[in-house]
Amino acid sequence: MAIDKARWAEMKGKSVFPEARTVASFRYRSQVIGLDEIEKADFEGLDTVSAFGAKRGVVSTIYHELTHWADLLGTIWGRSYLRSVHSALGVITNLKMPGMEKQFWKMVALHDADRRLMLPGYYRVQEGLGALGSPKDNRIDFSGGIEFDASGMPNSERPILFVRFYGSNTFFVRQPLVVGALIETTAVWSELKSGIQAAATLETGAAAVENALIMNELRELLEDPALTIYTAPARMVSHFAEIADYRAVYELAASLAYVCLNLRERDYSRLRTPALMNVWKKRNDASRRNMDPAYAFAAICVHAGKKTVGQGVEDWLDLGLRKAGLKSAAEIRKAAVDALGSEANLPHSLWALQGKYLREAGLVIASARSKSSDPALTMSLAVAEKLPLPPLVDSNLDIGRLPYSSFEYDQWDPNEMFEVDYKLQDAVSNMLSACR
Repeated sequence: MAIDKARWAEMKGKSVFPEARTVASFRYRSQVIGLDEIEKADFEGLDTVSAFGAKRGVVSTIYHELTHWADLLGTIWGRSYLRSVHSALGVITNLKMPGMEKQFWKMVALHDADRRLMLPGYYRVQEGLGALGSPKDNRIDFSGGIEFDASGMPNSERPILFVRFYGSNTFFVRQPLVVGALIETTAVWSELKSGIQAAATLETGAAAVENALIMNELRELLEDPALTIYTAPARMVSHFAEIADYRAVYELAASLAYVCLNLRERDYSRLRTPALMNVWKKRNDASRRNMDPAYAFAAICVHAGKKTVGQGVEDWLDLGLRKAGLKSAAEIRKAAVDALGSEANLPHSLWALQGKYLREAGLVIASARSKSSDPALTMSLAVAEKLPLPPLVDSNLDIGRLPYSSFEYDQWDPNEMFEVDYKLQDAVSNMLSACR
């Protein structure tokens, strides 16, 4: 079975994330990675980093999307979202079964889980004229708000933490801090590090040029006022840790984001709010009950504060975690891997076995990423650890495979899962028309 081109085109623009990137995409409901501008000939058969020296963009893009895949299947937060997906999948094949309407709420719950990954544009405010410029040199503060519920009423159980970035003149952006920004941060760090590793295989002069291009692209990303939905965590780290080097900023931000994606319920119950955020009182309690990784990121980042000369990434993380009343980063990562390995089965559906295999692959990758403070998923790590990385859908809708991957391709079919995603999209939309 091949992916239907008309349906693939129809589903474009219906991604969880805004269409800022059109080069590739990751579909969270189906776990399918699409490479919109890359053909499988660009990566199939290439099993060394040096093979990508002249096409850094290919390996960087692939590992950006693979990091989304790994964060979904190999973190505490991601597994929770995956359960929402499979709960809805258990409904769509039995829509007309008597009494099944009592289970339709699971499709609405999935819609809400999707929505909260980024939050609608309604909650973001951009005013005035000017530019954001360097994150270290800009003023940053927080404000608080709450979501509207399905009836249009403010819901005090769903607080939103806003980060306000002030640029030149009267310009500022009020950006909701959301979990989607954290998973973009880890993905950009994997993309950045993959590109740097590819550039390092070039001759000295060419490598210098490529590295300059990489840093310029990173600067443009971080300073673009339209992209704060993606860059808010990194801009925060630059400000509170007082770091100007953008590469160091992203390593620190991604390392903290990965820890926050792996916090368990008991961690949230212990999480101490920094004085800067105490003004929201009971809303802080609600954010902890909601197990909001973005809220935890803000609290730990503020607790950690300025990164001192000679202080390593893990040392900075542990300082912030200790002030927040939590265990060390290494202990949190290990506990998360242990929890993932003992997790209960997915909700029953026709696709539970495929989901079971993906979780097994995700656990292998989580174990590899958790060995150090650096969560980057790169080709060098994948080759060294023989990681099970999934097939990729290329620009022609052909299925491509990474030659060094240990993934068991007969265990999971991207074509089938895309069709499931298509049916689920239709069923959820239909249900929302009945109740929203």
